[in-house]
Amino acid sequence: MSDSGWLRVPLHDVVTSVEYGISEPLVNDPSGLPVLRMNNLQEGRPDVSDLRYCPGRVPERLYLRRGDVLFNRTNSIDLVGKSALWMNELPAATFASYLVRLNPDKERILPEYLVEWLQHPVTRQRVRAIATVAVQQVNVNPTRLCQLEIDLPANLGAQRHIVEVLESLGEQERAIEAAVVKLESVEEGLLQDTFGSRDFVGVVSDLGSVVTGATPPPDWDSSTLGGGIPLFTPSQVRGAEGSLSDPDRSIARSRAGDLRMIPAGSTLAVCIGFGAGKVALSSVECCTNQQINAVIPYQGFDHRFVYLAVRSAMRRAKSLLNLQVTPIINKTDFSQLPVHVLSEAEQKRIVEQIWAVRTKKSSLIAEKVKLANLKAGLSSDLLSVI
Repeated sequence: MSDSGWLRVPLHDVVTSVEYGISEPLVNDPSGLPVLRMNNLQEGRPDVSDLRYCPGRVPERLYLRRGDVLFNRTNSIDLVGKSALWMNELPAATFASYLVRLNPDKERILPEYLVEWLQHPVTRQRVRAIATVAVQQVNVNPTRLCQLEIDLPANLGAQRHIVEVLESLGEQERAIEAAVVKLESVEEGLLQDTFGSRDFVGVVSDLGSVVTGATPPPDWDSSTLGGGIPLFTPSQVRGAEGSLSDPDRSIARSRAGDLRMIPAGSTLAVCIGFGAGKVALSSVECCTNQQINAVIPYQGFDHRFVYLAVRSAMRRAKSLLNLQVTPIINKTDFSQLPVHVLSEAEQKRIVEQIWAVRTKKSSLIAEKVKLANLKAGLSSDLLSVI
């Protein structure tokens, strides 16, 4: 023990036993016993929303008990080592064989502290370092896992304090996540009211000029990525957020006259390839490659409304694109996709409502990132004597 009251011991000193789960075939019939699998371990907690069931008899010793710590011993290299604390989320349940149950010595270590330690990024790195590679997956031997050293306060009260601090931050994160989900539902409802319950009275080309991009030759590139005209390709279009990531190429401004320039406020729609259907709103003047059709809004159309209308049209077209070997919608067909054409007053009302929701959601996501960074820093400080 250090002078500060901390211990550094092999995990097997504070874990009394390790048990494998069941390997019986599982079914969807909920009349059987619920079985937790690797996808049910999420950020230290069990997710019981997607379960499979064991139709046969399971030994009572393999039933989950309150305070059990589950560890994912087999998964991809990124996901192996996930863990969760079972707190009787269901009246009865067991666990699959690619999980193991760690039974902590509760006189020496709190189960909650053990889960926080297992989830720490440094611990996850150490776990990956001892994993052995199998076909498309890696496996962690529980014996080797229990040889890893763990730092912990000798006093259970000190462990409880650490857990409470980290859990408080976790609760705040989860509250933000729930608020974001609620806002996403509100946004989807507004979009459905606008674009899902009205008759179509126009096509994409009524909203703006449609321009298909072209890939410039390499010798047109700018000498500095940030100093030229950004060239966007499908890989930079983030369909879910409707935003663009940083481009890989930038074209020299001396070549502007040779490019199909797209002004800021235009909508970019991916129309060729497996990214077909993604739509983003560009906040900068740019150019694109030939896989993207841009819509440059006409006067009288709010650029944000045009983006929303095109995104709705591409969502409907996506079902047809998925039937093709190489998804493609040419410029003519894209230009004729049905859309809703509304008055300027209606556009303004709808856009203001939706952007108010998006602004609030962005603020919450930024707050969650700060909390996550704070928790990561505190975890490093609180879970190690060093």
